[in-house]
Amino acid sequence: MTFISDNIIPGNYGKTFTTDVNDASEKSKLEAAILKVEGVVKIIFSDTFPLEFTVHTDRVVQVSEIQRKANEWNYHVIAKGPFFPLF
Repeated sequence: MTFISDNIIPGNYGKTFTTDVNDASEKSKLEAAILKVEGVVKIIFSDTFPLEFTVHTDRVVQVSEIQRKANEWNYHVIAKGPFFPLF
């Protein structure tokens, strides 16, 4: 793939992921696991279905690291594309 799609770039936008987490306790476990990744500074959850969250970092972090941490708790996270459709 490309550098932008394989990594989370530091800055104001972060990278958005979708997940299969269902309830608040699972959400807090997922958040704690992802915050352990070096470079992750903030996670913002949205009220959508399926659940989406945005990860903000202070350095370049690989998407695969986030997926690996979530997989340790048997959760799945999928990174959304780097650009949103314009229509």
